[in-house]
Amino acid sequence: MIVASHLTTGRPTRPLVTESSSGPVAVRAETVWLWAGVCAVTCGCVLVVAGVVRVALAARARDWLGYSFRGVPARIDVAVGIFAHNSRAILGVFGLPLIAQIGARTPGVPGPVLRIIGAGGELILAGAIAANVLVVGAALGAYGVRMTKAMLPHGPVELAAYSLALALYLQGRRRALPAAHLVGVAVASIALLAIAAALETFVNV
Repeated sequence: MIVASHLTTGRPTRPLVTESSSGPVAVRAETVWLWAGVCAVTCGCVLVVAGVVRVALAARARDWLGYSFRGVPARIDVAVGIFAHNSRAILGVFGLPLIAQIGARTPGVPGPVLRIIGAGGELILAGAIAANVLVVGAALGAYGVRMTKAMLPHGPVELAAYSLALALYLQGRRRALPAAHLVGVAVASIALLAIAAALETFVNV
């Protein structure tokens, strides 16, 4: 018995560590919270941009974007193409967690090469996120309900997929994460993109 051992030997005992406090359950819970936070912040920024465009720049945004809302053909090859395009994009996002995990698993401080690559990747990712937020927000502000319908039902699923990848990076940018968790999150993100591609191709609102 731990308490009795401590009292009789005088040696301090290590605190009990449960799976729920520091194991896989806690790691998954942290990912979920970060995932929700990334989704919320992204949606908030998109809505801010949409509001500004709706009030002051709707006509200019429509001229700039020039969307025709023709939709996509409901064919398997089209869905596969959409999935392949989005998968390439999300693999770029997963490159950053991979770099961070290599650094976290390297004894001592990560070398300058990894730091430079990581910093450059973060700048590129930040620019890509900002560009997407501006374009999506401008489209919503310019076209309103019409664009909202065009983004449903696949849009939220795509957002969930990319946000999950970003959440994994935020979680593991400074510490090593279990390999099984990394693979599980990557598989979940890719699966969400597959669902989104099918929805975009075969389901219209």
